[in-house]
Amino acid sequence: MSRKSAAVLDVRSSDVTVVIGQRGVNTTFVIQGMHTQPYKGYADAEFFDTKDLQEAIFAALDEASAEAGVRVRELYVGVPAEFLFVRTQRCFTRFENKRKVVRADVQALAESEPKEDFGDTTVIRKQAAYYVLSDRRRAFDPVGMVSNSLEAQFSYFLADNRFIDSIDNFLAEYGVRRREYLPAAQAQAVYLLPRSARAAGAILWDVDKISMSFDVVEGESVVWQQACSAGGGHVTAQVYFEEKAAAGVPFYVLEALIGKINLASMDEAGTTVEYADRQAAYTVSVSFLKSCVQDGLDMLCDIFGQCFEMSGDPGLYYRPIYLTGGGITEIRGVREYLSMRLGRPVEILAPQVPSFDRAAQSSVLSLLNMALERQREKSFLYKLFHGIGG
Repeated sequence: MSRKSAAVLDVRSSDVTVVIGQRGVNTTFVIQGMHTQPYKGYADAEFFDTKDLQEAIFAALDEASAEAGVRVRELYVGVPAEFLFVRTQRCFTRFENKRKVVRADVQALAESEPKEDFGDTTVIRKQAAYYVLSDRRRAFDPVGMVSNSLEAQFSYFLADNRFIDSIDNFLAEYGVRRREYLPAAQAQAVYLLPRSARAAGAILWDVDKISMSFDVVEGESVVWQQACSAGGGHVTAQVYFEEKAAAGVPFYVLEALIGKINLASMDEAGTTVEYADRQAAYTVSVSFLKSCVQDGLDMLCDIFGQCFEMSGDPGLYYRPIYLTGGGITEIRGVREYLSMRLGRPVEILAPQVPSFDRAAQSSVLSLLNMALERQREKSFLYKLFHGIGG
């Protein structure tokens, strides 16, 4: 595989995706191979069927590598929120005299040891959210600024060792020699949100099919995170709870029917939507479907509110909410309904990449962006210029 390319495995709650690509022009990517394979998923940080997961990963690797015409020997793996923990720590150093901050000062803070034992987890990334100078100015990159001290707030991204052990075993059997784990939430925050939004602070709400995460973003990092096993699939399943007669309707049919309604539209009484395949035709009341979807979204909003309370930070109420992921973003009118329900504006985030501009593709492209950045950081020229203090 070319040194300009990177291979990424994105593990979501109902499917896995392998993408192989490199940088394009104007912040785009050249996708050389990509394949998404469904599997049974996970909940409460436990995979339902590890054998099924292994088969899905192997199938995605086979298809993506065949399309790209390469053999994958090095792979970046995204760690989903249910298997990821975020801990923050402030680090401080004082200089003898007021002077310019040099690169070595920043590196010394970055190399400081954590003050606590993180238990049965592995630190996969340490990221400074921001730096603070002696005059209390905040900076993303303090090099060249004058100060007599330097302080930083670091986020430690901790991956559950059970996740790492499982994926390591699968990939070793497949023949992948080198693996590096990346925090999916951090990748999305940096790639999807412009620096101005991160500087002001934001909430990233990633809703997948059977899992969601509440991520507090400050500066260059996620500083608090809470995951929960609820997502778009639970919204669809609300139909089964409210109408026992719907038990015979396949789940994929309900998803297709929900895709035809618009929560923001005004519909006449008795309006229906239809879906037909080779086996049967289905007709459902629009008002009934809307009611079920709204009840499901209300449940997700209640969980969102619980995450807000758990954070213990009342200042989050004033931060904008950005929704991403493929769980509910495809429901027409969902942004307006969530904004009304939460009493705050909600915006949908998606990659600004032609042909890959759906919120469902946010995670995999964000991880590809981070993987390519890691490739650059490991290059000789990067180490040469960034390894010299000053």
